[in-house]
Amino acid sequence: MRFWSTYDNSEVNFCTAIGIFVLLTVQATTALIQRPRHGKIADHRRALLFYIFITFVFGTINFAANAKYTEMIWIDLRDAPGGPAALIGNPLKYSLNFWALAS
Repeated sequence: MRFWSTYDNSEVNFCTAIGIFVLLTVQATTALIQRPRHGKIADHRRALLFYIFITFVFGTINFAANAKYTEMIWIDLRDAPGGPAALIGNPLKYSLNFWALAS
């Protein structure tokens, strides 16, 4: 029996995507802190670090809300009137998808 066979494939994909997003955020932060000594980037270092942090927060909210909305469409509400096509056709009916689109 393989170890990864006990996990749902969507959980593995979610963890992989979040892990890659965290890694890219850490790399951008590290590069910004270590490299620029003079010039425009060094002058705006705090603003750029804040931008990296805000992008990470909104990106995480967006990814999680999209994952949950997709789960709702195809698994939780598949027996709703009109099926998944009706839910996809009216994306702002659920506030969760509104947060996914707004962030």
